[in-house]
Amino acid sequence: MYWDPGGTKDIRNKLYITLRFLRMEQTFFSLPMAYLGAFLAVRGIPSIRILLLIFSALFFVRIAGMTNDNLADRFIDAKNPRTKTRPLVTGTITVKNAHTLIIIGLIGYFISAYFINIIAFAISPIGALVIMSYPYMKRYTSFANYQIASIQGLSVMAGAIAALGVHGPYYIIYRIPWLFVFATIFWALGFDLYNHIPDMDYDIKNNLHSFATLLGKHALKFAGLNQILSVSLAIAADIVYKLYTISYIATGFHGLIMLAAFLMAYKGNFGKAFRYNIYASIVLALGIIIGASLGFPIL
Repeated sequence: MYWDPGGTKDIRNKLYITLRFLRMEQTFFSLPMAYLGAFLAVRGIPSIRILLLIFSALFFVRIAGMTNDNLADRFIDAKNPRTKTRPLVTGTITVKNAHTLIIIGLIGYFISAYFINIIAFAISPIGALVIMSYPYMKRYTSFANYQIASIQGLSVMAGAIAALGVHGPYYIIYRIPWLFVFATIFWALGFDLYNHIPDMDYDIKNNLHSFATLLGKHALKFAGLNQILSVSLAIAADIVYKLYTISYIATGFHGLIMLAAFLMAYKGNFGKAFRYNIYASIVLALGIIIGASLGFPIL
């Protein structure tokens, strides 16, 4: 029950502590979805330069966003049995260190966006605002869960914008794979609740908001319903975008992994359920990437 991806009792290895603090493995929730958006938007293989810049932007914004989240929640985390070993709570990472990481992360993010294209750079502050405001929103509304889920959906959209280059707004809007954007949002809402359900009682006592506190014992069912909706939209996307059979297979495995994760959560193993959704993201994106290497059918 006290699983925490950001906590550690190891105070010897500074690199390990920093990686746990930033939860860098969770980049693989958003990175595959950004690549999905990029490959599908151009219906082919984007340039290596663009793929590297997408990785760079997500890497740096992860540093800024997760550090800001930890910084904003450090006093809350200190009182929560599940999160009391997080580095900002124990002091192995200082507030000064955190401010430095946020600055580095935001600078790296904006520089990466600048080198992608002028449209990516122009809208990059919107992404930063959504990410950096999340830890404060959960003080006021349960819909903060949808805000953090929308960050994953924005990854699909951002990948598409990066790969498309500079075009008119109507062309870009048309090429963004919106069905996958919304499928990703509902998928992320589902697995994000695996993080909140274990903290339900603590959050209620401390006036913190999530769909876990709002729905109580029905929160896990709500997570499952969102993931069913996600898979349904992903199947619809395979059809609408006329993808190859490999994409349908990938979507099927994506759904099966989500089902396995849901069953783990149902048994109380929320940590493993949360991690399994990284595999779900990778599998879904691989279907698109392999389809791109085969050559998408012309729409």
